[in-house]
Amino acid sequence: MKDAIRSAADAGGLVGPDVVAACALSAVPGLGASALARIAQSFGSLHAAMEAGPSAMLKQAEALQLKQEARDYLARDPNLEELGLWAVSAAKAAGARVVLLGDDWYPPRLREIENPPPLLYVRGHLAPEARRIAVVGSREADEQGMEIARSFGDAFARAGVTVVSGGARGIDTAAHDGAFWGSGPSVAVLGSGIDVVFPPQNAEMFDRIARGSGAVVSEFAPGTQPLPHNFPRRNRTISGLSDAVVVVRAAMKSGALITADHAAKQGRALFAVPGDLGQPLASGPNELLRLQVARPATSAIDVLEEMGWPVPEVLREPPPDEAQRQIDPGFPASKAPEPERTSTDEQVLDEESLRLWRLLDERTPAHVDDLALRAQIPAQQALRKLAELESKGMCIQRPGKYFLRR
Repeated sequence: MKDAIRSAADAGGLVGPDVVAACALSAVPGLGASALARIAQSFGSLHAAMEAGPSAMLKQAEALQLKQEARDYLARDPNLEELGLWAVSAAKAAGARVVLLGDDWYPPRLREIENPPPLLYVRGHLAPEARRIAVVGSREADEQGMEIARSFGDAFARAGVTVVSGGARGIDTAAHDGAFWGSGPSVAVLGSGIDVVFPPQNAEMFDRIARGSGAVVSEFAPGTQPLPHNFPRRNRTISGLSDAVVVVRAAMKSGALITADHAAKQGRALFAVPGDLGQPLASGPNELLRLQVARPATSAIDVLEEMGWPVPEVLREPPPDEAQRQIDPGFPASKAPEPERTSTDEQVLDEESLRLWRLLDERTPAHVDDLALRAQIPAQQALRKLAELESKGMCIQRPGKYFLRR
C-alpha cells in the first residue's frame, strides 16, 4: 500500500493512509457522515475499518445502522484501498486536495456541527478561520432578488467577509458574482463530486473562484452526480461553514429553507430579506420572519452590525437613487444610459431573434438553455441571437447566461 499511496499524492502533497481510507469509505454508496462517524467509533478509525474490510463491517451492519444500499455494495467485497486511491487520483486530476476532519486546514466552524463531513474535497483556498456568511435562495429568482444577492455579496466582500453559497443558478450565482465585484473570496459548495461541474454553465465561475482566493468544495466522492438527495447534505455543509445565513428569495418548499433549518439547528445567525406579499419567492423569507426564527436584513449593513463586525465606510454611503432603497449601497448600482433605439416593431429582426425576444421578461431572467428549448433552436444559435439583441439594446445579459428584456 505504501507504494500506491506514494504515487497518489494529492494537490497538496503526500497522501497518507487516513486520507485513502476516508476517501474510500465516503465513496461507498449509502455511507453518509453519520454512518461514517459510527464506523470510525466502532473500529477506532476509518483506516482500521478499511483494513478490517467489507466483511467486518457487514458483521456489524445492524449496530452500525448501515443502509441497504451500503450493505449491498459491501457484500460485493470491493477493494476499498483501490477505491480510495482512485478517489484521491480523481481529485488530483480535478485540481483538488483532500482535507480531513482532523486536519488543521479543516474549518473549525464546520467541525462544530453534529457529525461533520469526515473529509472535504477542495479546489482553491479554504481559509479555516475566515469570517463567512452564506447567501442563499431560489434558482428561479426575479431580477430584484438577483440584484439584492449581488449587492450582499459585493458588500460582504468589501467588509472582508467570505461569501458562501451553492454555486447554483439564480441567487447563488448572483451572490458569487457580487463577491467578484467586491474583490473578495467566495466558497461554492457542490451537491456533486468535485470533478462534476453542475450547473455546466457555471464552469467558468467555479474556475474563477478556485483561481482566486476562494474555494470550490464538495463532501461527495469524485464522479458523484448532482442527484436531488445530495442537496440537503450540501445545504447542511453550507450553513455549517458559515457564521450566518441570509435567505434572499425562496418559495415555501425551497432548498434555501432547508439551509435555514440547518442553520437554526446549528446555532448560526439567520437572516431573511423581506419581500412583497404578492411575490411567491418572498414567501419563504417572510415566513421565517413571521415565525421569528430569522432577523430582517434589508442590507448587508444590517447583517454586519448584528454580527458585531466592522462596517466599511464605503457601505454607509447613500444609494444613488430612491429606486434602489432596498439594494445594499455596497453594490455599484449606477447604470449606463440606455442607448437610443426605435420601437420594437421598427427593428429589423429575423424570425428566430423575434421569437427569442418575445420569450424574454422584464423582471425574471431566463437562461439561454431554457430560451433555446422554448424557441426550438440550438443553444449556441440562441446565444448568438441574444448577443445580437443585446447589441441592439433590446435585452440585458446577466451572469450565468441569463437574459432580461430591455
